[in-house]
Amino acid sequence: MTLKQVTSSQITDSKTREYCNELVNLIADSQDWDIEQALNIHSRLDSYMNESLKHDDGFYSESELEFLIAFVAQLSTLFDSEKQKLAIEIIKKQKSKGAVNKYKSNI
Repeated sequence: MTLKQVTSSQITDSKTREYCNELVNLIADSQDWDIEQALNIHSRLDSYMNESLKHDDGFYSESELEFLIAFVAQLSTLFDSEKQKLAIEIIKKQKSKGAVNKYKSNI
């Protein structure tokens, strides 16, 4: 699943678009993107959107909201996948350490 650059025709607000494209660029740049950094950007996007809607509930058009909901759903899927990969890596490392310790204790 790949994310595409967000254009002004999809999101008119430049700050929202900037956050979205920051995420797109981070994830697209590498197979080993930094999930912590992505979650941080996502959090800033979420806070900005909440504040914007708090001050003006018409800040985003209906089509922009639909786009953002789909965008965030894609991000959630990517984040979950990356978290799963990290969990597998951690478990592998723990198993390796356990095997090494067991081997050492039998020497």
